[in-house]
Amino acid sequence: MVKTWLINENYWTLHPMVQEFSAFKKLHSKDKSKGKKESSKLMWGIAMLIDPHEDNKLRTQPHETRIKIINEDWFDPKFNWNHPEIVELIETYKDFCLTVSEKELVRYEKKLAQRGDFIDRTNYSLDAYDEDSGKVIKGTAAQLDKMMVDSGKIFDELEKIKEKIGKEDIDGQLKGGAIESAADKGEI
Repeated sequence: MVKTWLINENYWTLHPMVQEFSAFKKLHSKDKSKGKKESSKLMWGIAMLIDPHEDNKLRTQPHETRIKIINEDWFDPKFNWNHPEIVELIETYKDFCLTVSEKELVRYEKKLAQRGDFIDRTNYSLDAYDEDSGKVIKGTAAQLDKMMVDSGKIFDELEKIKEKIGKEDIDGQLKGGAIESAADKGEI
């Protein structure tokens, strides 16, 4: 849904339609800062954390790195992303601002990051024989090799999802460069 990615502009001005969702509406109405600047900043922070939009400069960074950068550059380094109100806003953003394909992309990327961390933490070992118990102790080499090969297959799936998102973006363009709303597409 977020197609205009100008993080120095007011989020609410660029994306007024998101105010229809209760969590965003509550955030917007609660903000007493001039021009709703504080809540706009929070919405951009959430977008930078979650959204795989091609103009999101943080989209290729691991989740924890995104949090660190956003906290240092936008918020207080101790900003609490786990506060219940923030968690609700993040979940609302995922539910209403991402397409099905974008949600799938985010899910795949998260799992690939976990997979990569797991592979990095696991040392190679070969099968060994424990003379005391008489049992074979299974090594990790075959499993790690298989996981690395399978990671390539997952990357191929990621590319298909990205292509689908690109097609959705093109299909969502209207005359004059306007963006087709969820209502226009019959999604809501």
